[in-house]
Amino acid sequence: MAFSVFPWNIKSWRSAFSVTGLPGIALFCILLGAMLQVEDLSGGGAGHSSAKAILLIRTPAIVIAFLLLLFKPRVAPMRDTDLRLGYLAFAGLYFVSTIWSEIPVQTLGKSAELLLAGMVFFEASRGENAIARIEGLRQITLLVMSLLGSLAVIGFCLRLHAFVQHRAGLISSTTAQAPFLSGNGLGYVASALILVVIAEWQAHRIRGKAAIPQLIFALCLFSVSASRTSLGILLLSVLLVVFKKSKMIGILSVLGVAVMGIMFSTEVVTRLQGQQSSSSFVTLSGRTIVWTAAVRQFEKYPLLGVGGGVGGKTVIAHIGNMYLEEMSSLHNGFLEVLTGLGIIGFLLGASLLVVASFRAWTAWNLHPEFAGTYVLIIHVWMSTIMSTGILGWMGYEVAIFLCIITNVDLIRELTRSPAAALKPLRWSARALQPRQQTAG
Repeated sequence: MAFSVFPWNIKSWRSAFSVTGLPGIALFCILLGAMLQVEDLSGGGAGHSSAKAILLIRTPAIVIAFLLLLFKPRVAPMRDTDLRLGYLAFAGLYFVSTIWSEIPVQTLGKSAELLLAGMVFFEASRGENAIARIEGLRQITLLVMSLLGSLAVIGFCLRLHAFVQHRAGLISSTTAQAPFLSGNGLGYVASALILVVIAEWQAHRIRGKAAIPQLIFALCLFSVSASRTSLGILLLSVLLVVFKKSKMIGILSVLGVAVMGIMFSTEVVTRLQGQQSSSSFVTLSGRTIVWTAAVRQFEKYPLLGVGGGVGGKTVIAHIGNMYLEEMSSLHNGFLEVLTGLGIIGFLLGASLLVVASFRAWTAWNLHPEFAGTYVLIIHVWMSTIMSTGILGWMGYEVAIFLCIITNVDLIRELTRSPAAALKPLRWSARALQPRQQTAG
C-alpha cells in the first residue's frame, strides 16, 4: 500500500480503498459527517453544528455508512479480553443513555456514529490480511484529516473571512480556521500527521526522500494553527519516538528540553500567551472555570450523568457567562464522559484508555514496524485531556483509537497462533518467506 499524507496523492487514496473495500468507504462517510461541522451563526460557538448541517451532511453520511455496512455484514470473532469488546461496551452505554439524556436526539446521533465506527473495524478485522486492512483504515483517516486541514489553510492563504482567525499563533499574527475545523483542531490534525510520518520513517517503512516532503507539508499546516496544546503533543510524542529508538538519546533529549525550558521559561510563557489576557491564559482560555462547573454538575448526577455526548453542553448552557457559553465543549474528554455518563461511563472509558496504552506500549516494543500506529496513543491522551478526545466523540480521534486497539488485538491474536506470520506493508519479499524447519 502506498503511504502518503498528501491529500492530492491519488495513488494513496486508491490503494487504501482497494485494501479496505466497503468498510473503508463507510469510514470515509462517517469521518466527513463528523468533521464537517458547519458553524451555527445563530449562537452556540463554532463547534456546534447547525441544524441544517446535521440534516444535509451528518445524517446522510451516517445513513450511507449504515447501508454500506449492511451490504455484507460480518463481525470478527473476539475474545473476552479484547479491547474491541471494551469499546463496544462503551459505545453501547452511549446508546442506552439516550433513555435518560437531556438532549436525546444528539445522544442518539453520537452513539450511532460510535457504533458504526466500531462496526467498520469489526468487519475489517475479519479474515486474512486483517492487519493490512486496519492499516488502510488508518491511511483513510489520515488522508481525510490532511484534506480538511489543507482546505482550511488554502482558505487562510486566500484570506477568506471565514478561514482567518484573529488570534496569534506561534509564528503568525493570525491563524487558520474553517467553518468545519477550528484553529485548535488544525493543530491536532497537523501534529498527528507529523508524528505518523516520523514514526514510519524511524521504522524504515518509508524512505527519507518520501518522509521529508511530507514533514514539510505537515509543518506548514502546523505553523498557522492556533493550538498550544498540539505543540505539547508534538514535543512529547517526538521525545517518545526518540526514546523508543535509543533510550540514552531519549533521556538526553528530555534533559535538554527540560533545561532549555527552565532557562527560557519567561520567554516561552510570553510567546505562548501571545495577545491573550493574563486571566484568560491562567484559566486556559476559560477551561478551568467550566471544569469547576462540570464537577458541580457531576455531583448532581453522579451515577449515569445527563446523557452521552451532551454533558458538556448541559454544563455550558447553565454556566451564566456570555463568553463561556460560546464554548463548544468542556475541552476535556474525561469531564465530558463524567458529566455525560456518570461514574460508570467514566470508569469504563478511562480503564479502556489505560489498558490500551499499556498494551500499545508493549506491542510497540515487540513490533516496532507498527510504530506509526502506536505513537498516536500519546495524541489520543493529550487530545482527551485538552479537548473532547475519544471519550467525548472527537471524530478522527475515535478512528485513530480504533486503529490502535484493533491492531493490538490482532497482534495478540497472532502471537497465540505460532503458524501465523506478521506481514508489515513494507517488508521485502525475501523477509516474508517462511524459515526452513529444522528436522528432529
